[in-house]
Amino acid sequence: MTLRLIAAVLTLLILTPCAALAQSQPTATQLRLGLVGQWSGALGYRDYQSDRMFEIPVTTTITTPGDGATQVRQSLFDDGPDKPVWITTVSLDDLAAGTSTAASFRAGNAPELSTDTVRVTAFADATHWTLVYARTGEDDDRPADIRVTETRDGDSLLEIKEVRPVGSDDTAWRFRNQTRLTRTGD
Repeated sequence: MTLRLIAAVLTLLILTPCAALAQSQPTATQLRLGLVGQWSGALGYRDYQSDRMFEIPVTTTITTPGDGATQVRQSLFDDGPDKPVWITTVSLDDLAAGTSTAASFRAGNAPELSTDTVRVTAFADATHWTLVYARTGEDDDRPADIRVTETRDGDSLLEIKEVRPVGSDDTAWRFRNQTRLTRTGD
């Protein structure tokens, strides 16, 4: 009887810190809202005709109205002399559904609306984590599975977008673009 009691107490002592750790992992929304600030870096993309990688400078400001679910990203891409491109994306997270719905606006283009499932795939602390966004949409005017892996490593943020034809296996994922950012201010 005494051995069972000792075993039960030891089990509780071991499991309690594990349960506390599991409960302390923030949601994808909480991690995303921690990105508020000024960022700069480059958008790198694969040109389908030449299959070459191109990069253009980008500065991004991330804000939130403070509702615990909405993020606003305003990005300025330098596409050459006298060719500034502004893209504003407003996203709203649904914690219960595990999704993020985004509307992106760019002058001269129709607004884009998308809903991604979002999950935390790695977490060390508030500035070291990985999120994966997934949806079905279009790429190069064809139906595609779209996956974006967002990795924060301190003041660095890397988003990699991959695509594959709908229903293909995991070997079909192809790099589409990436955004490399470094925090420049709050």
